[in-house]
Amino acid sequence: MYTVTIRRFRDLGAVIKAVRASRGIRQEELADTLAFSRNYLQELENGKPNLYITRLFRALNALGITISVSYTLGDTSEGRD
Repeated sequence: MYTVTIRRFRDLGAVIKAVRASRGIRQEELADTLAFSRNYLQELENGKPNLYITRLFRALNALGITISVSYTLGDTSEGRD
């Protein structure tokens, strides 16, 4: 398991992209599951700022809040019954 401190929205997008790709999930599949457009997901993964995420991270930074994300690469269903 990996743990990353998220300081900018670009950091979060990179984690989403890495985990999605490592699990063999296409952008179209994840976007459909989340009811996002593929274009929006692509922009999120590439760290393109949008109004909501920019405001969220501005508030987090102003308050000195740090976010850590833990994740596992690959298929999480391996070895589970």
